[in-house]
Amino acid sequence: MDKRINTLIFLVAIYFTIAVTMTLFKPVQQFFTAFLFGITGVGIFLMFFSLWLLKDKE
Repeated sequence: MDKRINTLIFLVAIYFTIAVTMTLFKPVQQFFTAFLFGITGVGIFLMFFSLWLLKDKE
């Protein structure tokens, strides 16, 4: 099989495992939701901070 197919199957298996555990266990759902929004917030902050630094240098 192609390496890309193996990678895709691996990612789908991880996604399915996370989805099932989030459905069955409330603490896992709370953890992954907080992790998702936390990482998103940090990413947005770093994006705007880096844009501010680049603009400040000009």
